[in-house]
Amino acid sequence: MTLEAPRIAPDMPRQRRETTRDLVDFPTSIERGEIRLDVRLIDVSARGFHARCSDARFVRGEAVSVWLPQCGLVQARVMWGLRGCFGAQFMVPIDPRTYPDILAALRAPADKAQGALPG
Repeated sequence: MTLEAPRIAPDMPRQRRETTRDLVDFPTSIERGEIRLDVRLIDVSARGFHARCSDARFVRGEAVSVWLPQCGLVQARVMWGLRGCFGAQFMVPIDPRTYPDILAALRAPADKAQGALPG
């Protein structure tokens, strides 16, 4: 009797993310058409973000706009959606020269960040 080593599934899709994500915990809003929803950013990169939203489900290909400090509304396309969370890619990546400042604002204490949210 021979024992075989467990196989790592070669047919599993590889992670296609080109950049690493930075962890954040930032309450903000998403606009889908005329509807504004509260979301919480979980991680972000210059190319996209992962957010939680218990009020809606998002589907691949859907257009949304997310509010980011120092940027305002930024257009993005949903790349995946599960119950309660989704990931999106920015239509135009954030300029790498300004990304560190935006990340710092996303990681700022909640009282400072909240004051910057649109009414």
